[in-house]
Amino acid sequence: MKNTLLRKCLTGLSLISLVVATGASAGNKVDGDEQVNAKGECGVITLYNKPPATKDIHFASINSIDGVTTSMESGSFTLTPGKHIIRVIEHVRENSITRRRGEAKNYHIIEFQVEANKKYALGAKYNRKNRNKFKTGEYWTPVVWKTTDVDCKL
Repeated sequence: MKNTLLRKCLTGLSLISLVVATGASAGNKVDGDEQVNAKGECGVITLYNKPPATKDIHFASINSIDGVTTSMESGSFTLTPGKHIIRVIEHVRENSITRRRGEAKNYHIIEFQVEANKKYALGAKYNRKNRNKFKTGEYWTPVVWKTTDVDCKL
C-alpha cells in the first residue's frame, strides 16, 4: 500500500522535538511496503493545504520518513506507533519576508512520537520575531496544531 506509513496521526507540540539526525531508521518502511505491526495499530499525520493562518500556521510537506523519501503529493501518512524521524519542509507564504534563492533553511528534521488511534495535523509555524533568520531556519517551526482520535488499523 503506497504511502501507508504516514497517513493518520499527530497531536500536541510536546510530541515534536527537533533532533540532529543523519539518516535514522525506526525499522518501518514507507511508500509501497506494509508495516510490520502485530496488533495492526497505527496513527496518522495529515497535512492541510489551508491550516489556521490566524495563528501564523502555514502549509508544510513531508519529504521523508525514517530515511525513506515520500511523495510530495501525499496529504496524509499512516504510521505505526512509536518514534519516527521526519523531514518537514515549510511552505510559508508571508509578505513580511523576502527570500533569496538558496538562502533559507526550509526544512527541519524532527523526531515524532506517534500514538495509536491518533490523527495529527502538522504545519509550519511562522516565527515573526525571527523573520530574518533564514540560514538557521529559526523563522519557522514544525508544529502539530490539532490532534484528534481516529479508528486506525493497518
